[in-house]
Amino acid sequence: MIARPAPRSQAAPAPAAVPPALAEPASPVAPPFADNSDLLATLVDLGNALLQDALTALHGTDQAESEAQAAGRQAHIASLRQALDARCTASLRTGRFIPWVHLITLFQPNQQEQTLLLLALLPEYDPRYHELLRWSADDAAVTAGASVSHAMALAALGGPARRFELLQALSDEAIPLRWRLIERLGDDAAAGGGYRLRPEIAGYLLGITVPRPQLAEPLPFIPAERTLAALPLTEPVRAQLDRLKQYDAETEPTAAFLLQWQGPDLALLAALAAAWFEQLNLHCLRLDGRHLAELARQRTRPILLGMLRGVCRDALLGNFVPVLFDCQWLSSDASTPDGAALLADVLAVLFESQRYVVVLNGPTMQLSDLALRHAAHPVTPLTIRVEAPDTRLRQSIWQQLCDEAGLSPAREDIVRLAEQYPFTEDEIRLSLRDALARQLLAPPPAVLTPLLFEACREQSRRKTLAVASEIQSSYQFDDLVLPPATEAAVRQVLVHARHRRRVIEEWQFDRNGDQAASLCVLFHGPSGTGKTMAASVLANDLQLGIYKIDLASVMSKYLGETEKHLAQLFDHAEAMNIVLFFDEAESLFAPRTDTRDAHDRYANLQTGYLLQRIERYPGIVILSTNLLKNIDKAFTRRFKFIVEFPFPGPAERRRLWQAAFPAAAPRADDIDLALLAEKARLTGGGISNIALTAAFQAAGEGSAIAMRHVLHATEREYAKLGKVFLADEFSWDDED
Repeated sequence: MIARPAPRSQAAPAPAAVPPALAEPASPVAPPFADNSDLLATLVDLGNALLQDALTALHGTDQAESEAQAAGRQAHIASLRQALDARCTASLRTGRFIPWVHLITLFQPNQQEQTLLLLALLPEYDPRYHELLRWSADDAAVTAGASVSHAMALAALGGPARRFELLQALSDEAIPLRWRLIERLGDDAAAGGGYRLRPEIAGYLLGITVPRPQLAEPLPFIPAERTLAALPLTEPVRAQLDRLKQYDAETEPTAAFLLQWQGPDLALLAALAAAWFEQLNLHCLRLDGRHLAELARQRTRPILLGMLRGVCRDALLGNFVPVLFDCQWLSSDASTPDGAALLADVLAVLFESQRYVVVLNGPTMQLSDLALRHAAHPVTPLTIRVEAPDTRLRQSIWQQLCDEAGLSPAREDIVRLAEQYPFTEDEIRLSLRDALARQLLAPPPAVLTPLLFEACREQSRRKTLAVASEIQSSYQFDDLVLPPATEAAVRQVLVHARHRRRVIEEWQFDRNGDQAASLCVLFHGPSGTGKTMAASVLANDLQLGIYKIDLASVMSKYLGETEKHLAQLFDHAEAMNIVLFFDEAESLFAPRTDTRDAHDRYANLQTGYLLQRIERYPGIVILSTNLLKNIDKAFTRRFKFIVEFPFPGPAERRRLWQAAFPAAAPRADDIDLALLAEKARLTGGGISNIALTAAFQAAGEGSAIAMRHVLHATEREYAKLGKVFLADEFSWDDED
């Protein structure tokens, strides 16, 4: 494969009054072509000689004279061919771009195929050749649109004795048709049939334009907006790219590579492809696997592959590199023979002509196997994994993008953003733009930092979890009503979450890979004591999203399905950097059963896999249970914190009752919060329910919330809990 700079557009030379005269034989030292006009003039000389020989052979009368003249004409044609080849070789050595030289060098058509291409180029160069080249024996009508009749092509090749060579040169597997250089019009090679140059090839050979690769429409460019040095890449990735460039320079031009670039940031992978090939003077185009799959359903396989060869042809002629996106669509039906073959057929066409076949986030093993099995020539599969930026690189990205936007956030805010949100570069850029947009409508003075965190949190929400639902609340630590020991433990979880990177990475407490970075917390206590609320408070303080896992959707009776759901859950959660909240943890970590049958063994495997993913999760996992005794003791060592949420005492209940009624709610003077705290032994959840029910009753009566409303609501709450409500208990007696 030849890399060359894109050609400049050149105007076709003006036609002479009559077809140019035959050229004199070339000098022994063949000079390179000065430009495309020089080449076209030489081609026209050879074309004229071929046509003169063909017409003389067709209309000659004196056999002896014709044979003598034919020998001279053939010698002259051979001399012109030799001179053309020599000057093409000289031009190739100088590196000067001449379209005909480039096309012939790339596709290597034989002499007969070159003759057909030359004949079809003549009427594109000068329309006065048109009628001459459409000549047909026995006055048969030549197919409309054809530039060269089969009869004239046969005469130019040497007459009827060359019919088999003509049929070969016009076959589907010959260079002109296989690579869509010509169009064949009509099926009969004896009379009426013909062919022509494809318009884009005619324009290319005349120096007018470079073909743009296209399927149903032109393939979009991938602009090289940044150099490799400007991309946020880790040092190991840069080292791999340097070795790839060195290896590429040392290999033969006929070598081929399958470059598989993998990573979570597709925009970065595309930018990497554009930047890497820009240094080779090549330009990247997006080849969409989904579009190819759709075309495969609309057209026959041979038509689709022919269109793809057209893309490959234009990529070679224009120094383009097709970059395959969404490759999974080509193997989505791999369970069927046709589905599996589509990916193989597409790769085979690309391997056939392209030095570089680039695939972003494709099925690595399947693609590598296709490359290694390619029989025509060796194809070397190379995979580079571009991981999401680590914390330090994210800090650099945030700083660079803020500098470009003219922003100066505090250094500690950039550190927090980088630590809390494991975004790709593209997600960081989108979050920054979102924050700036929010700032436009925010009341002055609009401080950017809170808007940045808000935009980042919203960005993480854009990724959905099928087996989880977001817990949205505005709770803060001031809203928690907990015993001092419990609140202190929750705050210690917050400290651990805030300073994990410093302790684990900078102080290297995870040097032995013992999962010190994982943060798994167990909240236990009666229902309604604030476990879910405390989890929300932690997430809100850290400005992270929190998602409650739907265990019914995760767990499956079918072998392997639970593990599949868990893998998808944790993979997506890692990309979102969210807090995972598992309620009713006793159903997940009940004491392990004896392995009496396959069901028991499978249940134990599910639990083991869940523990493995929890320990590997870089974010926060909070599990909640009402029944600590029902959790296997062997699992408790896995939790960094085990926090008890006890049943609230009178002091906590008094604070809960006070917080249950908003300041805007009208309240009668007869409500005795101290009495309620002492007599109604309820959790915070129950107290909130009573306050809300009493408020609705008062609103229905059009009055303020009174003690009678509260007691009636308390009676209903007791009934839900299965407790006996005695109105006489809700009074102060002498002993109290």
